[in-house]
Amino acid sequence: MKFLLLITLLFATSFPVNADSSLYEIGRAYFYGDGVEQDYEKALLAFEHAAKTGDLDAITAIGIMHIVGVGVEQNDAKGLEYLHKAANQSHPKSQYYLGAMYYLGIGVPLDLEKAFSWISLSANQDYLFAQHNLAEMYEQGKGVSKNLEKAFEYYIIAARKGGIESQIKVSEMYKEGIGTEKNIEKSEYWLKQIEESKVITQ
Repeated sequence: MKFLLLITLLFATSFPVNADSSLYEIGRAYFYGDGVEQDYEKALLAFEHAAKTGDLDAITAIGIMHIVGVGVEQNDAKGLEYLHKAANQSHPKSQYYLGAMYYLGIGVPLDLEKAFSWISLSANQDYLFAQHNLAEMYEQGKGVSKNLEKAFEYYIIAARKGGIESQIKVSEMYKEGIGTEKNIEKSEYWLKQIEESKVITQ
């Protein structure tokens, strides 16, 4: 599984700071320097204030900042506390990151079954990156019995949301008849989607 770059995925799109911005959005803007000077300490402060209101995105953000060591001293244990706090309240992003920590053994003993459990919870709440990585776990038999049909099921869910890596897998699986019936026409359809996505992002 590719543990997708924490910083890149942490806040999705960023927002400029304005009077109507939520504390979380303000923190995100400071984190990226979007409309304001980049300042990790101010970002952390905004997230901490948002966390006090129960904002699960902010709680997750604080956890990741501790794990990565951005704007605060690196501390896996403290970061995991925040991730657990949000994940135990059914927050899909924190569940995904927590699963990734167990998958890679960062701050915790490597435990593929726990990784599968957390990533499954996230994927079943429609979190794209979790769906792709859950498909990989089914495909490779990591943390769960190998099941190519289930792998295909989650790959195509993520592919339909625009996940390029998932689209590549779906195209390959249709081409070879892996986890689904062989279908060259559908394989070519997904190849075309990939090419169109590349044009848009260039």
